[in-house]
Order: sequence, then structure tokens, then C-alpha cells
Amino acid sequence: MRHLQALITVAEADSFADAAELLFITPAAVSQQIRQLEEELNLQLFDRSLRPPRINTMGESLLERARKLVEEFDDFKSTAAEGTIRGRLSIGSINGITPSLLPETLRSLVRRYPEVRVRIEEGQSQVLMRRVMRKELDAAIVSDATELPESMERIPIFSEPLVVISDLTKNPKSWREALEADHFIRLNRNAGLGIQIDKALKQFHLNVDEAMELDSTDSIVQMTLAGLGSGIVPMGRVSLEVARNLRIFPFGEPQVHRHVVLVQRKGTSSSELSQLLYQELQSQLAERS
Repeated sequence: MRHLQALITVAEADSFADAAELLFITPAAVSQQIRQLEEELNLQLFDRSLRPPRINTMGESLLERARKLVEEFDDFKSTAAEGTIRGRLSIGSINGITPSLLPETLRSLVRRYPEVRVRIEEGQSQVLMRRVMRKELDAAIVSDATELPESMERIPIFSEPLVVISDLTKNPKSWREALEADHFIRLNRNAGLGIQIDKALKQFHLNVDEAMELDSTDSIVQMTLAGLGSGIVPMGRVSLEVARNLRIFPFGEPQVHRHVVLVQRKGTSSSELSQLLYQELQSQLAERS
């Protein structure tokens, strides 16, 4: 295309020097592009016996076709630009997902789609879902989204088991003993996972002695390590190093799992961008498995 544009510009400008100014390159570069085009076509397009060289009959016969080709390619580029994925996406995320999964996911998303801008806000599942319903957020990554209005949809991201953690020095023999014989460190009961844990405790008829109610599972892990009680957290929040200093039991019989999902309003213009985010999340999870 550069060579054809050089041909057109020289023909219209009447000289290589004038064409160079219009193309913002040197006259030598224009001359080289014309020679390369002639070599590719195995044709001579300019009469170099004249000063300055003039387009010859063969060049004139190809000129209109060259104009059409360049015009078609410009249209092609415009169409491609229109198809570029761009836009802004406001995402809510529960606390545990933001540091563990989103950094690499967003890095990959921005690298793949540089015209997409993503804004992240942390919060509790119930609050984030209400903000999606009120159109304050485009979508949210939450847990325990079993009850949604008809206008919203949930897309599963992953599931992970819940475990009971207890201080090593207390040496409980079971998950029930760890919860009933020790102070209970609760996750905020307004959080999606907190709601799920509360329902499970009632289902298993457990009577716990609540000592704390915290906003993050990481805080529960740290309080448990300090010997201040036992708690329930997703297995993914317990690193191998931390696990050496805790007693860990599967929570429940059968073991309870939390389900992390992406919730969004149906049929919105941001759904396509949410889908891209979801695909990147799945790619990151696949790499870790």
C-alpha cells in the first residue's frame, strides 16, 4: 500500500521532491519505493529520461486501479478500527478475590484489549449485587448469589471447599469440636460467604460461642494463628506455610463449598465486556490448576 500511495502521490505532485513533502519522507525514500514497485511488477512506470521523471503510459494505465486499491484498503482499516473492542467496565469484587485472582486477570485483559478500561470496587456480596441492580456497577464477582431477580444472571467462576481452622495448641479432634469447644471467629454475616456459613451452622445444629465478627477471611486466619479462636474460611485462603501452624478440618458432612460467580444485568451493553473479563478469569484459573 505504501508503494501504491507513492505512485499516486508522485503522479499527482508532478515530482518526486514534491511527493516526498506530501508523504513526509525524503525524495530518496520516494524514489526507492517507486523502484521497488517497478521491480515487483516487472514494469517501468516512469520515464526517467525526463527531468523531473514523468509517469509513462504504463504507469497511467495502472494509476486508477492503484487509487481504488488504496481506497479499499483505507475502508478496510476503518472497518477494523470500528470493530476494535473498547469501553469502560465497572466491576465489584469481594475482598478475597481482589488480591488473589484479579491482578493477573486484569493485566492479561488490558494487554489483549488495550482500549478497554476497568474500574474495580471492593465490597460485600449483598452490597455489590444491589449496586449492580441499581446500575452503579456493570457486574460483580460475588459468592452466595443463589437468589437473583429475573433481570439479572449469574455465571459460575469457580467453587472451593470451606475448612475449619483451629490453633494447634488446642488440638481439637473434629471440626465440630473445633467450633463448639472454642471461641468462634465469624465472618461478617452480611457478606455472601458469611450468610452461607451462618446457614450451614444452623443446618448442622451447631452452637458456637461468638467472639469476633470480622470483614475478611485473612483476618480470621491471623486471629486463629494468635490462638484467639476457631473460624471457617475457604481453603484457598490458607497458604502452605500457614497450614503448618493450624489444625484444619473439612467443614461439614458433606463438606460445604462456596461458589464464586459473576453477576450482571441481562441484555446490557456492558455484557460483552463482562464476558471478556469472565474469559480471562477462566484462563487464569486454568493456568493455576
